[in-house]
Amino acid sequence: MMEINNSDKDGYKNIVIEDSGASQPKKQFESTSQMVKFIFWLFCVCCSLAGVQFVYSTQYALGTPLFVNKFKMSPSTVTFIQSTAGPIAGFIIQPIVGVYSDACKSSFGRRRPFILTGAIMAIVSLLLIAFSPELGELMGDNDDGLYASDHKAGIAVAVTGFWIINFAVNVIMGPTRSLISDIVESDKQHFGNSMAVNTMGLASVIACVLGAQLATLANPYRNLFVIAAAFVGASVLPTLIAGKEKQLPADHPSVTSPIQVFTKIGYAFKTMPRDLGLISIVFFISWFGYSPNMVSTTTYFATNVEPNDQVAGIKYGFYAIAAFSAVSFLFSFFSPKLIHLLGARFVYSITQAIAGVSFILLLVFDRPQPWLAIMLNGFIGFNFTCFNSIPYALAIEVIDKKDAGLYMGVLNSSAVVSQTISIFTAGRIESWKNEDVAWAIAYGGIFSLLGAIVAWILPTPKSLQSSKDDENKPLLGQ
Repeated sequence: MMEINNSDKDGYKNIVIEDSGASQPKKQFESTSQMVKFIFWLFCVCCSLAGVQFVYSTQYALGTPLFVNKFKMSPSTVTFIQSTAGPIAGFIIQPIVGVYSDACKSSFGRRRPFILTGAIMAIVSLLLIAFSPELGELMGDNDDGLYASDHKAGIAVAVTGFWIINFAVNVIMGPTRSLISDIVESDKQHFGNSMAVNTMGLASVIACVLGAQLATLANPYRNLFVIAAAFVGASVLPTLIAGKEKQLPADHPSVTSPIQVFTKIGYAFKTMPRDLGLISIVFFISWFGYSPNMVSTTTYFATNVEPNDQVAGIKYGFYAIAAFSAVSFLFSFFSPKLIHLLGARFVYSITQAIAGVSFILLLVFDRPQPWLAIMLNGFIGFNFTCFNSIPYALAIEVIDKKDAGLYMGVLNSSAVVSQTISIFTAGRIESWKNEDVAWAIAYGGIFSLLGAIVAWILPTPKSLQSSKDDENKPLLGQ
């Protein structure tokens, strides 16, 4: 008799068809030492994602204060910048890099050349941002000016750096996710996705603890962005060394023109598997709810928690992001077993609801105590772990590995489009409500609660198996 064995896969149940009368499956590891070696190797493979997350934590924690406090820009204007630079870069870069990396014939592998290129771009752009006030002064800015018009050159340098850094991290992130899919064995993919979340969470904690300590010192923006540049360089080295890939054969089809790239991307969107479409919808809504808080945490603490001491507010904001990251990091160790017991849909839905309530309570509690606001931000970490692991684990089940870069880009495109719309519309609400960022965060909370309902359309093990039996019919048809 044949049955479906649902073994957990990064918080989701991996589909394995086996005979109920057959012997037990082979152990994943023959010994403890083998398991330790594998985990260390996997950490090295995923390590470049730590650099990506360090950049994101630094960018969103200090980016807004840099523009608002140093360059005297309004929070809603900064929100507009955040809603364009990151999401648009991700929407353009990830699918394009996915197509090119899928066909890359370098002796260095398919993914690693792009990871190295992205790291170099990231380091240069972080240094631009770090020294943007000084570069602005050299070009005629008034360092003591009280208006944004007094800092035109510095703003131009910083905005340029932000655009480049968002292109750069997408050049690193997409190929690293695809590298995990490429070189980690199928029965260990859940370890790969968990490790990706673990490394990102650990990097975010480090970034925020450092940020909190540097916030009260001179030149906090310069110091932390310089540290971020060094961190990126250090984080990609283990990935480049450990992520050994097989070179594609010389007769493998090449990408010959940009037209071919966009044709393939368009075809991928049109013919994406139905289950990948459902996963992308849930992923879209999760990011829509989370994004306003992502770009506004330190601003919220500086204006709504400690309005009379912005430096202390920024410091508390760093601690809040550290609490959020610590919860995400720790929960990633337990979520696979929890989801194995309760089901992916249920856990995903519950964590969406927790995040939604937390976002709204940040508005309801007017001028909350720092400990309460930090605690509410910590609760959001449960949801962050789920929507950064379950969708990827599910996507691996429904895509062809030879096109992993392309389809990972397609999945990530749903996130970046979501961020663009969410952050832009949240900025309009923030402006309408007299630059009160709590309203923007609560607006995201409404969509997180919606995500708690939409999570129930996620594919189940049976539906995944059925879609494979039907040759994974495309969402929009051929």
